[in-house]
This record gives sequence, structure tokens and C-alpha cells, in this order.
Amino acid sequence: MDDLDDTRDGILFRLWCRAASYPGGRPSLLAKMIDDECKVSGRGDPPAYRRALLRYAEEEGINLP
Repeated sequence: MDDLDDTRDGILFRLWCRAASYPGGRPSLLAKMIDDECKVSGRGDPPAYRRALLRYAEEEGINLP
């Protein structure tokens, strides 16, 4: 998928909402992954958030369409 794909961004946004709240997710893990990715890129830009959310999904065993 393309980084500018609205469908994927919609899926990642729903994952973010779910992961950032209890009981559906692990907010501290997600926050750490986002922070790590922002440090790598040097700023909090959309690609850093996408990478963090994709990493979170992989680690949690979440199948994304």
C-alpha cells in the first residue's frame, strides 16, 4: 500500500483508537512505540506514526486488511 493511501490510514486510525484505550489495547506499549519511531525520524510526522502502528499490530498479532 501507498503511504498516502486513505484506506490504510483509516484502518490505522481505528487501530490507534482501539489500542490507546482499555480494555481493547495496551496504551503504554503503543505510546512507547510511537515515541521510539518519532525519535528515529527526529519528529512526529505521519510516517513515524504509521510505522509505530504497523509495528504494534505485528507485535500484538493483529491482522490488518
